[in-house]
Amino acid sequence: MHFTFTYIPHNIEKLQEFLDFLFFEVWLQAEGDFDAEKLVGHPELQQIYLDLGSIEGKWAEFFNASIENIYREFLLLEDDYKDFLRERYINNNNIEGLCKNKALEPITYDEIAIDHPTLEEALKDFYSKLYGSTSPFNLKVFGFLNSNLISDYDSQFMTANSLGVCPFCALNHLKGNNHSYREAYDHYIPKGLYPFNVLNFTNLAPMCHECNSTYKLVKSPINQIDPLKNDADRALAFYPYDNQHPQLEFRVELKSSKISDLKPEDVEVIITAANGFEEEIETWKRVFGLEERYKATLCSPNDGKSWFNSVYEEFENATVLAGLRDPEAYYQIILKDAEKYPLSGNGFLKSQFLKECKKKGLFNLD
Repeated sequence: MHFTFTYIPHNIEKLQEFLDFLFFEVWLQAEGDFDAEKLVGHPELQQIYLDLGSIEGKWAEFFNASIENIYREFLLLEDDYKDFLRERYINNNNIEGLCKNKALEPITYDEIAIDHPTLEEALKDFYSKLYGSTSPFNLKVFGFLNSNLISDYDSQFMTANSLGVCPFCALNHLKGNNHSYREAYDHYIPKGLYPFNVLNFTNLAPMCHECNSTYKLVKSPINQIDPLKNDADRALAFYPYDNQHPQLEFRVELKSSKISDLKPEDVEVIITAANGFEEEIETWKRVFGLEERYKATLCSPNDGKSWFNSVYEEFENATVLAGLRDPEAYYQIILKDAEKYPLSGNGFLKSQFLKECKKKGLFNLD
């Protein structure tokens, strides 16, 4: 990531608190038939359960029926497996830990399905519907997730995170409080693969449409596929809400001097950090397709080629006008501006690209 977000505490977190209570105090404690008394430890949720019982509509019925159905599945589990699920539930919600510690093991739906297929089906049916336009949390008793809670959360979030640039690519803008629409929030640890953290907002981060819907999709930052084993190994990843983030360094290398005909195979983009972070960087590049995207930017007639032509024309004009212009000064101004504002106009790529062109003598017209 180019930078990390500042996390914003908000009352939207109460929805995850409801889910935590259900898991730890209701399902893991399953004994006997389910009734509203099982929710006595959380009076607000208990009242919501009772209110939903008198509300007509599929989502009210779905929420209550799902709680009861999963409860019945937990009745069938042995204590050892309940203890295992307890640990994995905590792990799945420790998003920072999963990103930074490969020894911390999450659990996937597929793993649950191996020995407990009906439990996996019940959990996936419930959790897969808790976020989005059809979530039962959009009901009035929960505070209208989509129309009220997320809108207010996003407004506060964007006030505190106002750079207006997607930190996952720095190529595209993020819609902020001056827009009438908001960016989609991505489940960084994919909600379709890992249960229990669908409404954990440390696992939800806004990103540009291209990062979210074209490149990341359901890729997992904490797992990499080993082509030799056809298996997924744990991987380190940048945590979107980390308080500390390394200073990244970019370098561009060109294998061709024909800028007008530059192709992706003629370009190398090297990303490093002073204190290592090699694996996190590789994960970041893999999940968001950064090598392809950065190379395409540098080969674009409206980006890399345009940057080159702008500077080249100054050197060319200086030659024609017998030194009446100072192309080197122009180059330095453009370079310093790109270095000073790396998140503006792809400056982090532009500065390194122009340096490489200069280094290869592409602005020398002698």
